Amino acid sequence: MFEDYAKYYNLLYQDKNYAEETDFVLGLLTNDNRALHSLLDLGCGTGRHALELGKKGLAVEGVDISETMLDMGRQMLSAVRPAPADLPVLREGDIRAVRLGKTFDAVICLFHVMSYQNNDEDARALLSTAWEHLKPGGLFLFDFWHAPCVFKVQPEHRIKVMENEEIHILREATPTWNSAGNIVTVHYDMTQTRKEDGSVFTFSEDHPMRCWYPEELRGLARTGFAFLAEDGWLKEQAPIDEDWAAWMLLRKTPQKNLL
Repeated sequence: MFEDYAKYYNLLYQDKNYAEETDFVLGLLTNDNRALHSLLDLGCGTGRHALELGKKGLAVEGVDISETMLDMGRQMLSAVRPAPADLPVLREGDIRAVRLGKTFDAVICLFHVMSYQNNDEDARALLSTAWEHLKPGGLFLFDFWHAPCVFKVQPEHRIKVMENEEIHILREATPTWNSAGNIVTVHYDMTQTRKEDGSVFTFSEDHPMRCWYPEELRGLARTGFAFLAEDGWLKEQAPIDEDWAAWMLLRKTPQKNLL
């Protein structure tokens, strides 16, 4: 997963409004006027959120398991002009197990990374990583596929076409729904056509995504975090069964018993 797909990640999501999402995230993290100076981005991908957060003056570090994505992110960061005072630092690591030996004011985990945790054990491990890297009372914000909506709407076959000066990309997404495990496995068929010579490269990948009920995540987090809020993504109202994505905000408690 993410082996070939990662190479086209920024192109496929070039229409994603990272600046808007960053403003939304910062609004949630500073809603009580708390100081926010340092932040850890778990599952940072190519570092697009990390870059926007760095532009806001935060000291940001990101962790991702895909070296391909991290390389793309580092190239992007090195070309930023004007560069933020402190460029985000991107590190390779498994977000379920990584330990950096430092703590942050806040930890985020965005773009449905929590739903790539397909079982309770992996989600609990991710929560543990967030807890270990937070200062006392620090905040953990993440988003996820919202199960009530997924059950109601049902995933559907989709086609997305994107291009730049060099290549044309066609992505065909075919979902398979496993209601017993609340898992949607999205099968991606990708076709890249190089404009210069018309050469074609194809590949396929499967991305299993866990659809979470908020009460499941609140239960897993209870032994290390205090629940603060949950809403529909980019909204500040309770998530409803038509919100495909939702967010949850937790505060670190003094004691952890997540493992």
